[in-house]
Amino acid sequence: MNQILDVTNEVVGETQNIAAATEQQLASMEEVTSSANVLSSMAEELQEKIRQFKL
Repeated sequence: MNQILDVTNEVVGETQNIAAATEQQLASMEEVTSSANVLSSMAEELQEKIRQFKL
């Protein structure tokens, strides 16, 4: 019985580790998405500026 409890506790611990890693990955992905949106906006602004010189 103790062996089952030990294995169960180990599985719970690993599941918590996986959940924490997943949460960190999600936060990183949100940060990357935000940065990509900012870069996209900057690229659009730059295109507009360049068009002004192509009279």
